[in-house]
Amino acid sequence: MTEPKKVLIVTYYWPPAGGPGVQRWLKFANYLPEFGISPVVYVPKDPNYPILDKQLMAEVSPEVQVIRRKIVEPTRWLRKLSPGRTQSLSRGMVNTKNPGLIERLMMWVRGHVFIPDPRVFWVRPSVDYLKKYLSKHPQIDTVITTGPPHSVHLIGHQLQQSTAIKWVADFRDPWTEIYYHKSMNLTSWAQKKHLKLERIVLESADLILATSATTAASFSARTKRPVALITNGFDKSDFRHLSNGMPNETSNKFRITHVGTLMEARNPRALWLALESLLAQTEMAETLEIVLVGPVAQGVLDDLRELGLDKYLVLEPYMAHEQAISLMAQAELLVLAVRDESNAHHIVPGKIFEYLALEAPIIAIGPPKSAVASILNDTQAGALFDHGDHIGVNAFISQVYDNFRRSEPKTPRLNTSQFERRALTAKLAEIIKNIPQ
Repeated sequence: MTEPKKVLIVTYYWPPAGGPGVQRWLKFANYLPEFGISPVVYVPKDPNYPILDKQLMAEVSPEVQVIRRKIVEPTRWLRKLSPGRTQSLSRGMVNTKNPGLIERLMMWVRGHVFIPDPRVFWVRPSVDYLKKYLSKHPQIDTVITTGPPHSVHLIGHQLQQSTAIKWVADFRDPWTEIYYHKSMNLTSWAQKKHLKLERIVLESADLILATSATTAASFSARTKRPVALITNGFDKSDFRHLSNGMPNETSNKFRITHVGTLMEARNPRALWLALESLLAQTEMAETLEIVLVGPVAQGVLDDLRELGLDKYLVLEPYMAHEQAISLMAQAELLVLAVRDESNAHHIVPGKIFEYLALEAPIIAIGPPKSAVASILNDTQAGALFDHGDHIGVNAFISQVYDNFRRSEPKTPRLNTSQFERRALTAKLAEIIKNIPQ
């Protein structure tokens, strides 16, 4: 019997961390043994995670070996200065319209002192430990680093330089092209430092993984190293608590649901304007519920109140993954919100793939010709509208509402099997086994 190939996965986000960042490599690690790869996962011990989901601890396969090592995080000190604002910033809830003095200070420190990010102090002790670990386990011939935080890639680079190991750099999000990079108001010196570190990773890794076609194309234009696309996805097993993929309870509510952090820069105002218009023209007021699950920026709440939509609003705090899926399954319309910026077309929110596993149509508000639009078109799961197109949004929601009133069956999805976690892991395993020399 052939011995399984062993790989080392270095990641910051791991159970009990919650949120979408943990799902990708939790699922890959669980499924890789089916495809002849045995993972060893290196994670921080007692990290300062902004969101916790302790139920995910039970999802880690016993076949996955996990190594936890101490991490020093300056965000712990910043939290003592301003607990609420530190927590908001760590979740991406940046007040872009009128940031306070403490917020501006935190963003400046984040961009100029902790380069590339506040987890950079984990790099040196991790490299020291992992060099010794790899020398004792020579059967591990590949290390995979996944960011953000992108300081994790520096661990992979230093291991590659000091050992014979192959290195795969997985970018769940872009680095210098990510939306919040501009919010840090970087000096030219700091920007050059970020770009230099990013260039080192892109030009040194034996293989680069991207989660969207647009990000993969951007990387391919900037490096001669091989770039592969492995999207995020959904796991059928996460939906087993639903009856035939649908909620166990029925309701006459026309639920419009968004799951995840809803930042001010992603505020789907075109959706709110369309709903305001439809409430005046239809009987929707009798059944409408706007369900927002997770942190919501104050600017979004202000818009809802000004448009008279707050009376239909149901706010739910961040909840365990299984509970969130149950709420998604009860929706008649699922909402994705993407930032209205030129570089936002790279971003594919991980939630879209779990939306695809359900039946309700998806409406996305964001830049046209984005990776999200391509996925929705390919699967016929919904449509994307520009942030200023409240007329198009109005027509789309009106059709969904009419179908709801007539109890019309949902339109079947197409081509979603490519986004199942097991299928994605099979693709990943083949790539790992054939990394170019």
